[in-house]
Amino acid sequence: MSTRTDTGVTRVLLIKPPIRACMIEIGRHMPIGLAYLAAQLRNSGMEVDIFDSLAFSEDNHVVPPSQYTDIDRAKVAAHPRWDHLVHWGADWARVEQVLRRGYDVVGVSCMFTPYYEPAYELGRLAKQILPQARVILGGQHPTVAHPHALAEEAFDALVLGEAEANVVEIVEALAAGRSLRGMPGLTFRCGTGLCDCPRPSGVHLQPRAEFLQDLDGLALPAVDLLDMGSYDETATLITSRGCPFSCSFCTVHATVGKKFRARAPENVVDEIEHYVTEHGIRRFFIEDDNFTFDIARVHEICRAITRRGLDVELHLPNGMTVVKLDKPLVDDMAAAGFQSLFLGLETTDVKRLRQIRKGFTSLEKVNAGAGLFTDHGITVGASLIVGLLGQTPAEVARDSINLMLAGIRFWTNPFYPIPGSPDFQQCLANGLITHDTELALYDQFNFAIGSDHLSPAELYWSVVITQAMAHWPDYVLEGARVRRERGTVGLDEALQRLLAHSDSLFGPNGELEVPAVPGRSTATSCTATRRLLPRGAAHQPAATARRGLHLHR
Repeated sequence: MSTRTDTGVTRVLLIKPPIRACMIEIGRHMPIGLAYLAAQLRNSGMEVDIFDSLAFSEDNHVVPPSQYTDIDRAKVAAHPRWDHLVHWGADWARVEQVLRRGYDVVGVSCMFTPYYEPAYELGRLAKQILPQARVILGGQHPTVAHPHALAEEAFDALVLGEAEANVVEIVEALAAGRSLRGMPGLTFRCGTGLCDCPRPSGVHLQPRAEFLQDLDGLALPAVDLLDMGSYDETATLITSRGCPFSCSFCTVHATVGKKFRARAPENVVDEIEHYVTEHGIRRFFIEDDNFTFDIARVHEICRAITRRGLDVELHLPNGMTVVKLDKPLVDDMAAAGFQSLFLGLETTDVKRLRQIRKGFTSLEKVNAGAGLFTDHGITVGASLIVGLLGQTPAEVARDSINLMLAGIRFWTNPFYPIPGSPDFQQCLANGLITHDTELALYDQFNFAIGSDHLSPAELYWSVVITQAMAHWPDYVLEGARVRRERGTVGLDEALQRLLAHSDSLFGPNGELEVPAVPGRSTATSCTATRRLLPRGAAHQPAATARRGLHLHR
């Protein structure tokens, strides 16, 4: 293995670890953050590799119980249905092979706190194979939970928040053995050779680096270091950073701040054209938190794409706000090539929208905005959070039915407390969690915690049922069974678990009573569905509930 000592050039590995989780599928998106950092480092003369473990789906496997950690056992024990864990991404033998190429600095990414354990395991493996290398951890997890991350001795330092502005300075200092004291955006332990202070122990938690203002000055992401075929020839774009909204469940401010910072329209379209001409890529996911926050800028981006005749396919999967939508904007987006988008809705209940501070409460505007897009043939989806603090099962059912009848396809996610968010603090105050609760159990698809009105098992079933309602609305409304390749999804039984809580949705004869939606009938009857199980069936213990649905695993 070669290192800086051999070649005189600093060698850096940026790596996204595999995941161990109770999940049915892991989505694969290019690691855009690592690609940005790689570009900055490479432009300074360093040799850089990116290894995305999640790109190696051929290594996916069920984890043998003999390899479980204590945390793994706790996850499996807590899950209402699953009795095993899946290792997603490159196996450890493949990761070890990459590390043995030899590096001076290894940067590990951990974007989600519940998945910290494989990231820490990767750090330990890197130290074992490359004892002279410096190993650092960056991403959302160390940014919001740095005391926890710093307790893992495999990491020499943590990088907090954005790092493009000073990543070159950080890596140069690490590779040369210079002190990191006073360098913004870092935290590290004394006594590890990274500081010049006399203390034998302690922690340096240094001020955060200022957020980068000139996003146009960043080098284009080094996507040539990635196998774009692993991402279905789809590139990720970040055209802006910062979120002026204050959703109570979110921690994005910790990483990118509240101030909206945007790239110039021509700069964005230059990047798109670069992908088209240099890489043959025409499909793009725009992963901004608030792509439509500056309407004038969106108009300019769309018109520049159209003017250049780029013939691209654009998608907004990250939850676009509905605050500023109008027909001229949607017309321009359609002309530019937008084919799908996701509305960050979370709930249709006005009081819950106020509670989670979404920034809007007009569901009429949501319906109107969705209609503008569907008129152009653009697929519209919406996100629902199931189990929001204070949310009842009846509200969960009403949210799903409202969107079904509005013709908006939706995706449901279980509520889970993200460390650093206002809702996390509220969960602590409510006693749902404690400071000693294992962070890995906050995995949103582990269902270990539940909410104040839904037990973990009820939260699990609510997510399964509402997702079934989203995918098979006609079958659900008729109370039919939907058969799938590997078994039968008993929606009649499962749906009743949820609707048994929802008397307010039904009239005296069992007919469904929902708010009127223009152009749609509300006379659909759910009588058969509602009467398939005796009242109270939704309160069966978890052991009984396990027999309800037979889904792909």
